[in-house]
Amino acid sequence: MATPINTLPSSVEPDEATVEKIHAELKAWAQAHQRFLEVFLDSYVIIDPFSKVVDFNVAFTELVGESYRKILKVGLFADLLRTEFGVENCPSKQIISSRKLVRLDELSGDTKAFPHLQLILSGVPIFTANDEFIGAFMTIRNVSAESELQKKYEERKKESSTDGLTKLYNKVYTEAMLLRGVLGQVRGMHNLSFAISDIDFFKKVNDTYGHPAGDYVRAEVAQILQKCARDSDIVGRFGGEEFVVILSNADQKGARIFSERFRQRVAETKFEFEGKVIPVTVSIGTCTLTEKDKAAAKADGAAVCKELLTKADFALYYAKANGRNQTQQHEELSADNQAGTGKTVAQKTGATPPAATPAAVEEPKKK
Repeated sequence: MATPINTLPSSVEPDEATVEKIHAELKAWAQAHQRFLEVFLDSYVIIDPFSKVVDFNVAFTELVGESYRKILKVGLFADLLRTEFGVENCPSKQIISSRKLVRLDELSGDTKAFPHLQLILSGVPIFTANDEFIGAFMTIRNVSAESELQKKYEERKKESSTDGLTKLYNKVYTEAMLLRGVLGQVRGMHNLSFAISDIDFFKKVNDTYGHPAGDYVRAEVAQILQKCARDSDIVGRFGGEEFVVILSNADQKGARIFSERFRQRVAETKFEFEGKVIPVTVSIGTCTLTEKDKAAAKADGAAVCKELLTKADFALYYAKANGRNQTQQHEELSADNQAGTGKTVAQKTGATPPAATPAAVEEPKKK
């Protein structure tokens, strides 16, 4: 007399009569679903409660690279399709032990025919009319080509949003993230500040040490900036030797703390290129979104972003004009100097803006 199927532990070798009964039930199940199975495009396999293959389609033979007879001879699903889980935790055993639907996306595996596979594997338990568990129906979709295309798409997407030299976000992406951040403030999120930095006397670096040295300095400063930033911050390059950071959940005080940390680390870093030590410092300008800005952003978020950039840029101008290697915050400028933010960015490297002289720049407020 055959052993009751539901009482068999998967680790126990079944007797021949039990196996025959299970396989007969599984073949009857397959026959009952023949019309569905005939049009099934993905690989499928039917296994018994001991992970042995009972039935499968042509797509499965192509996937594993074995003949019909060899598949039945090998028997165990885990020996035909090896997955990242190993033999002991093979998906077939997971389905058998849980007796519940299992779906595994982005599953890595290999077979005789394909040494590197990315799969989507699903499995459902099979029961008899008397609610006896007799095995599982498993589908395997080979998505290796799709995964490779997705990988290439992500690489291209990253390339389109990052700067090749510094690996930071490029200007277009950073400006888009700034607009997103500003609009987020309108919806009641936390504070937002913006910092723009510039490498001091960068032209002199290029003229003295050469353009390769200049590229080295820009890349190194970019990495220091990235390390100073939090995961929630957006760090980008605006071109040349100018870098920007969108500081999420940062008020004016937080913007100064971040900027000073970055400035000091650059000043303390030894920049050495081809045996020559290059002195490097940065100047930084910051601006923090105000309640007035948030109200204005409801009508025109892009205009507020432009104004925020301009304010931070002119704070940077005054940091440069007042001696470099320092942080200047727009909120700490005098009223006359703040009025100068309407002028073009080109003025920051030229003559003193007509609204004020560098001497009129207020010293940072005592904390």
